[in-house]
Amino acid sequence: MSRRNHLHDEMRWRAVGMLQDGARQSAVARELNIHRSVIHRLWNHYQRDQNASRGCGSRCRRINTTVDDCYLLQCARCWRTPTARQLASQLSTAAGSSISRQTVSRRVHEGGLFARRPVVSVPLSPAHVRERLHCAREYRSWTPDQWGHFLFMDESRFNIQNDSRRAMIRREPETRYRAQNIVETDHYRGGRLLAWAGIEINCRTDLYVFAGGSVTAVRYRDEILHPLVRPFIAAMHTDAIFMDDNARPHRARFVRSYLESEPFHRWRGLLDNRT
Repeated sequence: MSRRNHLHDEMRWRAVGMLQDGARQSAVARELNIHRSVIHRLWNHYQRDQNASRGCGSRCRRINTTVDDCYLLQCARCWRTPTARQLASQLSTAAGSSISRQTVSRRVHEGGLFARRPVVSVPLSPAHVRERLHCAREYRSWTPDQWGHFLFMDESRFNIQNDSRRAMIRREPETRYRAQNIVETDHYRGGRLLAWAGIEINCRTDLYVFAGGSVTAVRYRDEILHPLVRPFIAAMHTDAIFMDDNARPHRARFVRSYLESEPFHRWRGLLDNRT
């Protein structure tokens, strides 16, 4: 049975009576199933004040009003990235109320907002959104056999240095992927490397890492299309559909001419794909 850490007034006076009768503090603690330190503090309190009842709390006056709390929550919801100090400064400027950072944190927590790392996404233009929707509608009824003719490929850039993503946003639980909680970014800091790979429904290509520098149309043809994609497509023994993204090296006329030339007459590339 767990021991209690607090006693109501009746048991406090009972403990004091037992101590006055000569009982040891450890014996009183066992009798009342309470920690000995509680009995020790109670006895010191009684000897000092001649009173065993619990004292009233300080009941500090609440500095901010309900209106201030609503204003803090509104600012935190409309402006997702401010720190508690910035919210306190905003409230002081708007209402003249001076509150601490800890108070701001408690108020926004009570309102259901908690600091979390934002979801990161690549910024998309309206044209990209339309093309993605068109592609999804075009292929949504395809069967696994039809998808088996697709070769998807993409490059991924990896940041070698640690990215702590320490910038926080305030959001409600279960709202991680709402638009207002996503931070768009395509910026990489420090050292990095670029890796390429292609996948098909039953297999994948070898992973290729670019040896520094930028990926140009010439490098894309000489390092990806000719040595990797061409033999992979030939091994599929079917009218394959080659799908890449909208990166500039993929859309260059130099690459388009290469894809439309021999021996690529057995398969076609989705040259205008925006996914």
